[in-house]
Order: sequence, then structure tokens, then C-alpha cells
Amino acid sequence: MQSDEQLELYGAWAERWPADAAELLDGYSGTWWIGGGWAIDAVTGTSRPHGDIDIVIPRSELSLLRGWLGGKWQLWSAFQGALKPLLPHDSDVLPIGTSSIWLRRSAYSLWEFEVLLDPSDSETWRFRRDTAVTMPLADALIESRGIRYAKPQIVLAYSAAEHADIGWLDEALPALDDEARAWLVDRLADDHPWRERLTP
Repeated sequence: MQSDEQLELYGAWAERWPADAAELLDGYSGTWWIGGGWAIDAVTGTSRPHGDIDIVIPRSELSLLRGWLGGKWQLWSAFQGALKPLLPHDSDVLPIGTSSIWLRRSAYSLWEFEVLLDPSDSETWRFRRDTAVTMPLADALIESRGIRYAKPQIVLAYSAAEHADIGWLDEALPALDDEARAWLVDRLADDHPWRERLTP
């Protein structure tokens, strides 16, 4: 959820759902999926508030996405706690540390979507924190109601540093088979509190 400090600095987010992302990208020829908490909900059936929705695309397809969105949206690059407008004439070379693009319709509008820029491509998934860790993209995603989501172990691998509480893990644990648990354990620090829950 958005903190009061973030709200004061950057403004509010509109409530958006996976179906809204699918509508935004209906007909888009690039690669995309949904990550974050919505991906956990897709496999657990949980319904809870979300501060935003994370659309994930390969970083190499940023130009394709910009062309698809045309002039209908404002795009802002998010980096090191700052935002910078990505204007139509700007190149795809983004500020160092840019990990995502925020979308809104105008300066008078709420933020609507966050687009995470991923080192993966249309065939191979790569872990942003260690790009030597790969798997076929099809093995990294699941599909629910025509929308692709990151598998829960992938979401948890990214979230482990911020969500050390066991409750966050317990929510997704029933959706993890033995192989998924072992993969996630390999991504965790030796002293991470989740290890005990994931290791028989």
C-alpha cells in the first residue's frame, strides 16, 4: 500500500485490476505478464487491497510498448526514488537505476499502471537480481482467465528482502510444490527467516 509520504510526493494511484491491464494491452504484440501481489492472488484466490498493479515487460520491448501507447498516456521513468517524464521524442535510454515506468493519462489524473522493466525476453525468463538464473519463460508464468502471471515462487524471490514476515510466505505456501520451494530456498540468504518454513 502507498505510504503517506509517497502520496504526498507523487500523488495517488487509481484502483486497477488485472482485467484493466488486459484491456490496456489488448492487441499488443509484445510480451507482458503481471507480477507482485496480484500474481499471488491469482493462485491463492485471495482478495485484498492493492496499492497498484505491476505489469512486467522485457526491457528490450520498451520501444514497442511506447509505440503501442502512443500519445494517449504520460510515461514517467522511476529511478532511485525519483520520477522523470519520458517524452515522445526521448530515446529508450533511461536514467541509471530505472526499474519501472509509471503511467497516467495527464498531470490531472491518478497514476494507473506501473510497468516493470525485466531482463527477460519473449522466450527466456531472467532473475533481475541475478541474471545468470534463468528458465524458459513458459515455465516462469501461469495463466488465469486469459492473463499471464509470474509464478508465486518468483514473486516471493523478489519480495523476500522486503517481506521477511512469515505471514507473507504463508499466504502463498500452499501454491508451492516441492520443486518450487527448493528453487525459492536457493534464492534466499542463508539467514532468511523463510528458510525454516520452506525446508522439510
